[in-house]
Amino acid sequence: MVSGGGSGAFPASSVNETMRYMRRTLVVTLLVTAMDVAFEPASAQEVGPVNRIIDRLQQDRPAIGTFTRSTNPDLDFVVIDTQYGEFDIGAVELALARMQTGNGVATAAPIVRIPYEARESPQAVVGQVLDAGVFGVMFPDIETKEQAATAVSSMRFMEPAGAQGETPPGLREFVPGSAPEFWGLGDREYESRADVWPLDQSGALIAMLQIESLTAVDHLDDILDVPGIGAIFLGPTDLAESIGETGPNAPRVEALVQRVLGVCLERNVPCGYPIVARTPEDADRETARRLNEGFKVLAVMTVAR
Repeated sequence: MVSGGGSGAFPASSVNETMRYMRRTLVVTLLVTAMDVAFEPASAQEVGPVNRIIDRLQQDRPAIGTFTRSTNPDLDFVVIDTQYGEFDIGAVELALARMQTGNGVATAAPIVRIPYEARESPQAVVGQVLDAGVFGVMFPDIETKEQAATAVSSMRFMEPAGAQGETPPGLREFVPGSAPEFWGLGDREYESRADVWPLDQSGALIAMLQIESLTAVDHLDDILDVPGIGAIFLGPTDLAESIGETGPNAPRVEALVQRVLGVCLERNVPCGYPIVARTPEDADRETARRLNEGFKVLAVMTVAR
């Protein structure tokens, strides 16, 4: 497994820096159908775009983002959520079009969470969102090594006939659509950068696999044998449902969360968690807690109740 970052909890200085960062940026609201996000394409002087999730993880620093319509440019990533309802590539393209403003400086990396129904055969949906220009894909409810391998493969370009490529092999056809323009690159430059990190250390795409069931937890070691996983991202609410608990704060759920985190730390794979809080102060406290535990990708949201 090609790993994606350092192990263990962040040092106090890094946590304190991140908390200051959070206080500047955390004015966000949970809106599950995320469409308004802040992203600007790379300038012509830059060699391709900057995927801020990958950039922060390469520096062994936490990546902070959200599921939201926030236009806050200080976020590292924003997830455009298409998991619920009918998939609409037009809505994704509209969201990305709204991101193309300013003077060409990359800010929040756009990530699309694909529909659950596409989990087993994601190639078509993943191809559409990547061709539109997104920087990564979040795959819901991954439970097996085979599903994980298919997820990563769906993000990689096919090798020419007879070529001996890396594993897992690519399933994506080279029909890049508007992605090169969105990234500020020519077609061939885009093709060379549009691979999954950390399998390709210069790749600018990230595959984020969600662990949302007891079955997935039991299979996590096998799942992490698949090269090209950029991060594991927990779904504690669905995890609770899978073991008959009523909510994500139950002790049995937290025990599974810590089990997943422990495996990810041991395997040197970034682990992510969603933080849903009533106030920015609550979000600060929970963010500090999860960073100290060793989580490296946090989607932070405040909700009015």
